[in-house]
Formats: sequence, C-alpha cells, structure tokens
Amino acid sequence: MPSCPRCLALTPDDLAYCTVCGRSRIVESLRAPKTPPAWLRPLQLTVLSLLCVWLLVTLGVAFLREARAVREARKLLAEQQPQKAWEWLEPFLKDNPRHAQGLLLGGEAAIQIGRMADAKQCLTTLIAVDAKLGAQLGAEDRALLAQQARTIGCDTGAYARLLESSAELGEPYLAGVIDSVDAVVEACYRQRQDWWGIQQVSGLLSQYGQPHDLLHKGYAPAIGRELAQGHYATARSMAMRALQLDRDGYDEVAKILGAERERVAATSRTLGELCRKLESDPRYRTGGGWCFPAAPPMEVQAAKDAWGKSFRYVAFAPAAGQTCYTGAAVVSYGAAARLVRGDRQSPAGGIVCRVSAGAESWNHPDRFWEPEETGH
Repeated sequence: MPSCPRCLALTPDDLAYCTVCGRSRIVESLRAPKTPPAWLRPLQLTVLSLLCVWLLVTLGVAFLREARAVREARKLLAEQQPQKAWEWLEPFLKDNPRHAQGLLLGGEAAIQIGRMADAKQCLTTLIAVDAKLGAQLGAEDRALLAQQARTIGCDTGAYARLLESSAELGEPYLAGVIDSVDAVVEACYRQRQDWWGIQQVSGLLSQYGQPHDLLHKGYAPAIGRELAQGHYATARSMAMRALQLDRDGYDEVAKILGAERERVAATSRTLGELCRKLESDPRYRTGGGWCFPAAPPMEVQAAKDAWGKSFRYVAFAPAAGQTCYTGAAVVSYGAAARLVRGDRQSPAGGIVCRVSAGAESWNHPDRFWEPEETGH
C-alpha cells in the first residue's frame, strides 16, 4: 500500500484519490515504469550496428582515397609527370584544402606545370598549416624555378614569363630566377644570338629594377666558367659583350680576368729576365758577336711560366758559312704548354722574347690579356 506524497497517509491501491487529503493519484500512475516490448531491444541493436558499419566504411573509403591520391601524386612527381600528379591532387585538395602532404605535393606539381596561382595558394595555406613543411615547399619551389631558368635556353619569352611568375610568388623566388640568368647568357652566346637575345634579357631585368644584374649575375659567372674550362676566346668575347651592354661593369670584368692577366704579366716578366740573362752572359759572347747554344741553357730549363709549364728554347740557325747560333728565342705557350689555335689558345700562347744581333724583340700577347700597367 503506497503512501500519499502530500500527507504521507497510506492509500489502498484501488483508490484514485487519497482518503485523507483527496490528492489525485494520476501522477503516480504516469510515473510507473513500463516493461518495453520484446522486439524493441533487438531493433535498437540492429540500427546501432548498421550506423557503426556505415561510419567505418565511410572513414575507410576516405582514408583509402586520401592515401591513394597522395601516393599516386608522389610517384608521378618522382617520374617527372607533374601534370598527371596535379590531376590527382586538384580534386583531392578541393575536398581536403588543409591536408599538409597534399599541399606539399600540390605546390611542387603546380609550379612545374606553370599554375602559379595554384602554387601560391598551396604555399600560403601550407605555411599556415605547417610552418616547417611550408618552408620546405618554399625552398623546393625556388629550386624548381631556378632549374627552369637554367633549362629554357635562349628563349627570352619563356624567361620573361618565368620572371613574372616568380615575382607573383615573392622576392626570394624572383631573386632565384635572376641568379640563374648566367645560363641564359651562355645559351644565347652558343646560339649566336647573344646581341639580340641578351638585349631583351637586359630590358627584362631593368623592368624589375635590376639593370646591372645581367653583368653581375649573368656574364660574370659565365666568363669565370669559360676561363676555368680553358675557353679563352669565348671568355674574351663574352667580356667584350658585357662591357658593351654595361659600361659601368669594367671593374667587375677586370676582377674576373685579373688572375689570368696577372699570369700573363708574370710570364712576360720571367721571359724578359731570361732574355736579359742570355744577352748579358759572357759565355755567349765571341768577339763582337753572339754564339748561343743549340740546347736550352740551364737557366732556361729550370724556369717555369706562371702556369707551371716549361719554356721552349729555340736557337736560330746559323748563316751560311757560320757555326754560331747568333740568335735565340724563349717562348711560352701558356696553360696549354703547346701551340693551340682557336677557342683554347691560351692568353699567353706565343709570347716570344728574342735576342739577336744584340737586340731584344718581342711577340706580345693579345693586349686584352695584359694589365694596363704592364709593358716592355
């Protein structure tokens, strides 16, 4: 027998009202627990199981799709197929705009196929999502742009587009393209388009406020490489062209050529000393004339030019009826150590100091390779 919540009086179960206070017992009737039907519990479990399976399938498909897009794109980029890589990544990034690896690969692919707006978007978003990966993508983009600049040859139109695109990405990217202009200079020279093509490049650099970079970052490294490879005629031609395009670059060009010019000057000084020794050595004087040995004297054999090469000694053939070699010459062929024609002819190739009939005479090197203060 339950008690009344209001007056706590005991009330028979079959009465609808409290016999003491008259309170209705309908509230207790509504709150009484009901036994659920037998079929409800299995139904609930079935629905819950179906929802779990659907969620697992959805997440699994999304995971597999994500893994495949990134995996395929990475593989295609390694195979130098950026266009196909972008075809995988473009729809993926629309659904996953902040996926770090997708943005990294997307930025690489986009910049390789010239989609600079997409490349910039990938870079900007990745920097916000993961600063470390953003810095990595930025470095890779700069390297890719520089590589493109080095492989376009003397295509000034393509170089102009590359400058414009890199400027959209920012100053470091533009600087990387400008730093690679030496490859364009070399390509234009090789194609015999160095005047017309390079004038166009000079105009492009001037548009970006870098008018002297054609000499500093274009001709200067190119001339240095030509010298290192022994292409002396090419280096000379490039230097002359650089000075025609930029008169203010004389000191820069002179600095590049300085080491080679100093070798020429040092070799000329050594030759002069040898000639004077031959001329003044009393062993080679006979009465009022000279009689030089047919073989190189010891001082000539021991001497070296500025490239570490031996000098060549030539005794002039005696006149008819004479036995004395009345003249001799000491020759340097420079870095080649032998007579070489064409592009590889050394700046000191063929410097000759002669002693004959009491007079000294010279074959000087090309005046281009002599320092201004050097002379005889």
